[in-house]
Amino acid sequence: MNDTDKRHLLKAAPSDILKSLPEMDRVMVIVRADGLLHERLGKVDKVDVQAETIRLSGPCQDMDIDRSMLASAEYDTSSQMRGKHYPRLDFLGNDGGILFSVVGLEGLEPFEKPLTGLDRVPVDMRPRPDPGDADPDLDTDPARPFLEGLVGGPEVTVQVRTGAVTQKWTGKVEDMKPMGGCFNILLKDFHLHLPAGCLSGWSEEEGWHHGILKDGGRSALSIGLDR
Repeated sequence: MNDTDKRHLLKAAPSDILKSLPEMDRVMVIVRADGLLHERLGKVDKVDVQAETIRLSGPCQDMDIDRSMLASAEYDTSSQMRGKHYPRLDFLGNDGGILFSVVGLEGLEPFEKPLTGLDRVPVDMRPRPDPGDADPDLDTDPARPFLEGLVGGPEVTVQVRTGAVTQKWTGKVEDMKPMGGCFNILLKDFHLHLPAGCLSGWSEEEGWHHGILKDGGRSALSIGLDR
């Protein structure tokens, strides 16, 4: 099987493809923004399609999508780990960039089944994201003290907001692991991977801490404290 057999443009409206998510068993919904990854893991119980928005919801999912930003979806079956397939849907914007992705966590069959009847055309594989600095300084990174202070504290909401989507998780941060060049919060239904060197610090406003990028701009990441 060559690469053109492994990635296809699906000839269907992205909103219709999203409606099939509740049939796909456990998935990981991924938003990549400003170098970080915000991931929700679990079944999508409901997809509510309105004129302007689409909402993904369930005990383990919480995403709001600006419907006008969705242009197309590409289906990628190239990823395997230890003999298991991790199929992926990439939802694209009008510029062809990936707005967010949905990865099947239970193998190819439950993910592929609701997509079987859709027409598709082969497309080129996309390059993998640049891993960045292989050995960043995790110890002195300005993002670290605030993140460490969340561990063992009250519930927080960790939110990523882009021009197209908002995804949230609310709960208690049980641990924060600095490893692999990132600050990682790894829970059953939520992962955050924040690379060292991504933020210059945090600004506080009305109970929310907003990540500040190295250039002084506001990051897509914000954390609300329940205090």
